[in-house]
Amino acid sequence: MKYGALEYAYAAPIADALLNDAAFRDWFVGRTKLADLGPARVLADDMKARRSKAAADWWRSHYSEKCRCDGCRGQETDMLVVLEFDGGERAALHIEVKQPTDVFKTGQGRAYAARAACWIKQPPNAIVPHTKSTTLLLCLGSRLQSFGAEPQEFDTLVTFEDIEGRFPGVLPARSLS
Repeated sequence: MKYGALEYAYAAPIADALLNDAAFRDWFVGRTKLADLGPARVLADDMKARRSKAAADWWRSHYSEKCRCDGCRGQETDMLVVLEFDGGERAALHIEVKQPTDVFKTGQGRAYAARAACWIKQPPNAIVPHTKSTTLLLCLGSRLQSFGAEPQEFDTLVTFEDIEGRFPGVLPARSLS
C-alpha cells in the first residue's frame, strides 16, 4: 500500500465535503472555536495556486522546512483548510487525521498548536495568509484511550463516528471498523 493511502482514504472525503457541502462545512466549523465567525467558504483554488505543481491536492500534507520552530521543524499538517468568512476574515483549520492503525509521535499535538500559531505570523509561501487558526483531531472515538494525552493538545476533537452519525455516507464504509 502506498504511504499515506489509508490516511488519504479517510481525509479525502472530509476535504471534499468541506469544499462542496455547505451543511457539512457549517457543522464541522461550528464545532471549533471559529464557530462565531459564521458561514465560510473554502479557499481551495487560492490554496492550490500557492502549492507546487507536484502537489496533487489543495488540502493535503502541508509543511515548511524553512521555519525551524518546534511546530514546523520536520512536522506536517495532514489537512490544512483555509476559510474565508462572510466578513472577510480568513482562518485555517489544522487537522490531524488518525486512521484506525495510526499512532501519535510524542509531542505531535503540541507541534500542531505551535505550527498553527507560527503560520499566522509567518505563513510559508505555499500557505494562504490568515489571521486565525484552530487545531483539530479527526479519529475513531474507540481509539482515544490508546492515544494518551496527545488528543488534549488539540482545540477540537471530531470522531469519525460523529461524522457518520450526522452525515451518513460521507466516509467510506470501513471507517468505523
